[in-house]
Amino acid sequence: MANLKDSPKFQIYDNYYTPAWVWQKITPLIPKDATVWEACMLNATESKSMEIWQDFGYTVVGNTAWDMLTCDIPDCNIIVTNIPFETSIKKRILARLMEIDKPFIVVMNGMNIHSNYFHEIMDLEHTQIIIPKSKLHFQKDGKKEEKNTSFYSVFVAYKMNLTAKQMFV
Repeated sequence: MANLKDSPKFQIYDNYYTPAWVWQKITPLIPKDATVWEACMLNATESKSMEIWQDFGYTVVGNTAWDMLTCDIPDCNIIVTNIPFETSIKKRILARLMEIDKPFIVVMNGMNIHSNYFHEIMDLEHTQIIIPKSKLHFQKDGKKEEKNTSFYSVFVAYKMNLTAKQMFV
């Protein structure tokens, strides 16, 4: 058995972006007439997420100058985003999503669902975990997709009322 405390330290790096094939996995869960807020775009000038969702046929709102922790909530039906990896920011974003209280799907490291903070922040009655069939990979700095992601990701859904079958994509 491995203990993460025994692993070498690594630096947190939040400039990984979500490729289209990852977002494609959850498109069947989002109504085509929904307006999607890509909420974690602050300074993400290399991200293609908004364009990807538009290419999928959705109306999308978001801006690389908006800090989702403090900005006004745009008119949207659902929030879909890849939240930063860094824990202190992630906790603040999850708390803000709970405060906003709109349906959302976020992609995040699967280890987070086992953390105390996740259980303390999330409304577990309305939270569902969507498990991808395979490991998700991301694009570093918006460039070539990395195929060596060291963790498994999940989609965390809130107020989506998914069926058991929909929670495996």
